[in-house]
Amino acid sequence: MTNKLLIPLLCALAACTPGTPPPEPLPGGAVFRSTGSSFARGPLEVQQRDVREGEAGAPRALRITAPVTSGTYPVVQFQHGFLLDHRAYDEVLSQLASHGFVVVAPQMYAADGVPLGKQSVADEAKAAARVAAWALPNAATLVGSAADPRPIGVAGHSRGGKVTWWLALHEALPVRGLVGVDPVDGKGGPLLSAQPEALPGPTDDAPRSLIIGLELGGSCAPEGDNFRHFFERTTAPTQLVIIKGHGHADLLDPDADTGGLCVAGPERAAVRAMTGGLLAAFFRLHLQDDATVQPELETPHVAPLEITDESR
Repeated sequence: MTNKLLIPLLCALAACTPGTPPPEPLPGGAVFRSTGSSFARGPLEVQQRDVREGEAGAPRALRITAPVTSGTYPVVQFQHGFLLDHRAYDEVLSQLASHGFVVVAPQMYAADGVPLGKQSVADEAKAAARVAAWALPNAATLVGSAADPRPIGVAGHSRGGKVTWWLALHEALPVRGLVGVDPVDGKGGPLLSAQPEALPGPTDDAPRSLIIGLELGGSCAPEGDNFRHFFERTTAPTQLVIIKGHGHADLLDPDADTGGLCVAGPERAAVRAMTGGLLAAFFRLHLQDDATVQPELETPHVAPLEITDESR
């Protein structure tokens, strides 16, 4: 899709309202390419900016994590898990941003621990599409940089992974790459009105993808609804990396409160580094067009974590 066609589409999706004009985007240049291992902090210092809903036209409250140094960077949107706060992913998303990305993490609803009254996955995906359409031309400008005008990358954890697939498959938003972090495609049970699956069967039109699984999903990511479900039904090329001996919430920041519902592994800091590294390697390859990181995806490894790796 050409930029001339893409920009009007994004404007329509963003539903910008009069009186809250977004900033004028900065002119771009060559897209930044990172250096060094994706599994360590990148070469760029990182800043964060919280944006209120309605500020500069933002459809949701969100946090932008981006390089301090001005440049031209791809945009990645990250969807939080069910009932979680978007700030619980700061460490992972800071690692990603340090490799040259503007990362947008919206708060889709109140992280109040109450499962009732939350929007459906379909409605959440529609709202996420509006955020993405706003973020591509505007998020980088708010932190003093320019955005790569090509389509964004999207990623999500848990139910946020389900939302990410729904966004890519059912919303009219161009996506260049998709990552599910221990995604869950469950119907939600009676409290969530048995919502439909994002992938009820195999699909042949998903963007290229990476799926990160946490082996000890337990009740938080049960078998049948977990990472395996996504891998088996998603368009090739796709890759599945399973982090052994760790649980569904181990990638969250140390101070994140999950109520002790999910099984935890012994090396949470290493899980965060592994998750941030896999995100960085995938998006460096597909959004920065950096083929030198391909080996990091073919043989991903961060001691002392054990992983298994499947591709098709």
